[in-house]
Amino acid sequence: MIFRKVALERLSSPEQLDQLLQVTDPKGWLALGALGLLLLTSVGWGVFGSIPTEARGEGILLRQGGVSSLVAAENGQVEEILVAVGDVIQKGQAVARIRQEELLRQIQDTRDKLAGARSEYQDLVRYAGQQRRLRVRDLAQERANLEQTIRTLERQVELTRERMVSERDLLKDGLITKQTVLASEQSLNTAQDQLAGARLSLNGLELKQVEAEQQVDQQIETRESQIRDLEIELRERQARLGEAARVVANRAGRVLELLVDRGDVVNPGTAILNLEVISEDLMAVLFVPATAGKRVERGMVVRVSPSTVKREEFGAILGRVVWAAEYPSTSRGMVRLLGNDELVQKLMTEGPPIQVNVTLERNPATPSGFRWSSSTGPSVKISSGTLATGDVVVRQEAPINLLIPKVREKLGF
Repeated sequence: MIFRKVALERLSSPEQLDQLLQVTDPKGWLALGALGLLLLTSVGWGVFGSIPTEARGEGILLRQGGVSSLVAAENGQVEEILVAVGDVIQKGQAVARIRQEELLRQIQDTRDKLAGARSEYQDLVRYAGQQRRLRVRDLAQERANLEQTIRTLERQVELTRERMVSERDLLKDGLITKQTVLASEQSLNTAQDQLAGARLSLNGLELKQVEAEQQVDQQIETRESQIRDLEIELRERQARLGEAARVVANRAGRVLELLVDRGDVVNPGTAILNLEVISEDLMAVLFVPATAGKRVERGMVVRVSPSTVKREEFGAILGRVVWAAEYPSTSRGMVRLLGNDELVQKLMTEGPPIQVNVTLERNPATPSGFRWSSSTGPSVKISSGTLATGDVVVRQEAPINLLIPKVREKLGF
């Protein structure tokens, strides 16, 4: 009867317009609000968020200054290696000795020439002394002869003049002929000419002696100059031997690898060892494929992942591009920087890459001393020579900018 009464009341008043209609419950509103908030968040991220475009490269961690090779300057055979792998050497320190056969032969030839020149010089000095003594003796004898000749001619001229005076008186008296007087005059002129010649020869003896002395002195000076030149040549070659026989470090650093052994024959430019420049600051040298590498610019953010660290656990070291090459690297240049042919071949599998140098951000509070992207990093030491990959953020774009071209493409706009 009760249900019948309720039914009769509903039939008597079917609209019941004064009562609220319940569309959904609070749980539904809560779910709808969460969905709206998620939608708004997605739209906001699509407009104001960003998605990075990255260029990946592979490389190695190096001390700033990189790796350099010490090379031989001359041909020769390695006599001794003076350092070992891991040794820290100083600038100017000898790292190897190379036997210089050709230079040793040249030095011996120069010594032989110098000994011969000195022997010839001593012989010349002795000969010059003997010649000087003989010349002095001969000149003294010649001087005495000339002086005697001059005295004789002077007496002859005097007597001839006295005879001519007497003959002129006799010619006046008619006792002799004029022909006799003319013959006496001719004899006088001849004697006077001979006297002048003898006096001239006597005066020329001093000049003759001076010329002879100068000739000998010139010969001695020529020999002395030859000896000086040979001595200079010998000293230069000995100094060159000292330099060529010792391969000297042109900078301080740590020996990474020995490239020759004792007994090896080397040529000018042959690498003796690889040397890492000593520096506390590590840098990353990345080699990015040329297609992506041309987009890399100075100042871009880089995430560097050492091969010894799990990126999914510790993240990556943050850094910035400090230099990007304008042209692709050559294998020769990469070997000169890295000092490892096998590594260079690996890095060039996709063709000549673009070299990118990255400075790593420091953080003294982390165990490694570097700033990491998602944690404090591992407790292991990050050392030079560690292989690494690097992601260079070449562009940041809002997600909506990436979505619109896709929508246009789908709609055919």
